[in-house]
Order: sequence, then C-alpha cells, then structure tokens
Amino acid sequence: MLIKDWRKLAFVLNMAGCAQFILFTFIGMLFYAGGTYDNPTTPGYSFFMNFFSDIGRTVAHSGQPNLIAFLFFSIAFFLVGLLLIPSFLAYPSFFKTNKILKWICILGSAIGLFTSFCFTGITFAPSDINVAAHIWFVYGGFVSGFFVSMLYTFTIFFSKSYPKRYGINFLVFTIILALYIILMFTGPEGSTTEGLIIQVTGQKIVLYSFAICLFIHGYGAWKQIKS
Repeated sequence: MLIKDWRKLAFVLNMAGCAQFILFTFIGMLFYAGGTYDNPTTPGYSFFMNFFSDIGRTVAHSGQPNLIAFLFFSIAFFLVGLLLIPSFLAYPSFFKTNKILKWICILGSAIGLFTSFCFTGITFAPSDINVAAHIWFVYGGFVSGFFVSMLYTFTIFFSKSYPKRYGINFLVFTIILALYIILMFTGPEGSTTEGLIIQVTGQKIVLYSFAICLFIHGYGAWKQIKS
C-alpha cells in the first residue's frame, strides 16, 4: 500500500510541476521589464519576439532590473525539474512483467533524470550572466527530453497492458521535439527579425507541449495506479 501511495504521489507531483510551469512562466511574462534581442525599447514582453530565457534575465534587454520576472521564471524551471524526478523513478514499475520493456523504460527514466537536472540548472545560469552554461542546459534538456519521449513511446506501444493513447501522446511530443531540435541547430539565426520570430515561436510550442504532454502522462499513470 505504501508503495502504491508513493507512486500515486509521484505522478500528482508530476502534474503539479507541469501546471505550475505554465502558470509561473505566464506570470513572469507579465512582469518582464521590456526589450527584445533586437529592440531594447520594446515595452513589456512580446510573446513572439522574446525567448523564455528573457524572463529569467536578472536585467532585461531594456536595461531595467528584472527581479520579479526572474523569480517566477526560476521557480517555474526549478520546480518542474524537481517535481518530475519522482515520476521518472516510479514509471518503470508499470512494465515489470516484461524485462526488455522495463529496462528500456529504466533507460528513458535515467535520461529523464538528466533532463530534470538541466531544467533545474537553467535556474542557476541566467542568460545575461552565464550564457554558455545557460545554452548548455537548454540544449541538454531538449536533446535528452527527445530520447526520454522516444523511449517511453516505444515502451508504451509494445506493452500489452498500458493504454496506447498515452503512447500517442508521447509520439506527438517526440515529433515536435525532433522538429524543434532541427530548427534549433539548423534554423534561421535570431539576429534577424524573421529568424527571431521563428525561433521564439518554436521554443514556445515545444516548452508548452512539454508541460502539457507530461501532465497528460502524469494523469494517465496516476489513473492506472488508481484503477
């Protein structure tokens, strides 16, 4: 009973982490002190011209202190990374009757722990203070997240007992992540207005897809335990 309750709590924390990520990043946008990469005079936060990382700057592109937005950004990324950890540890237990699938899922969860590390690491590396570390954590989070999603997709589709709709959920996210990684490494530079819009929009799509996908995943796992 204690094991079952622990697993249920793990996926409740998963859902809470994803929900607070959407809420706190949105609030951070409202408090952003202004400016974009190519125009420091832009007032407030532009959804299609400001990266997520801009919310987490200690000083906005406008040159103004950005403390409130920075705090909400930091809380959002730190908590989502932290609160996903229990679910990564709990998830392989769903596939314990099939050793191959269990070990594939364990591999996915191990990579997921690195993804969590990257998300919490972003908190401690604001883009205006340590851009190299910030970029490393961002790239590490997206690339490792792709492998987690791909391995979980495979595990669910080849499982005889786990609902396939949650595999479709991960499959869609895997495709979104793959397209974004291609965009991130080979797409237009953010130094042009058009390139900035494309890169910023792609980042918004993938990060909110990340939160929604993992919330659905957490709900599905919680529902499986409950039933």
